[in-house]
Amino acid sequence: LREVFRRLREVGLKVKPEKCRLMKRRVAYLGHIISEKGIATDPSKTSAVREWPTPTCVSELRQFLGLASYYRKFVNGFANVAAPLHRLLEKGAEWDWSKACQSAF
Repeated sequence: LREVFRRLREVGLKVKPEKCRLMKRRVAYLGHIISEKGIATDPSKTSAVREWPTPTCVSELRQFLGLASYYRKFVNGFANVAAPLHRLLEKGAEWDWSKACQSAF
């Protein structure tokens, strides 16, 4: 615990005691679960991605991709998976929700 506080001081960070969760094996933080096993997505947050309604326009697709991109490090080949969706955002692209888009979604 002393080491934690030393390092916080070292980099000039301050903590609020009422917001501290010390000696926990598992902590939910910014949509992630941090534990001794590493960092994983928080299922209570990623359900929003899974339950997102199919976009019907460019602005809805942008909103979805913004949210989904937050978790991109947990999706192998995210750029390739999302490529059909990103093509719909290209300037002058016609809105055509293809099977490839639905599969990527």
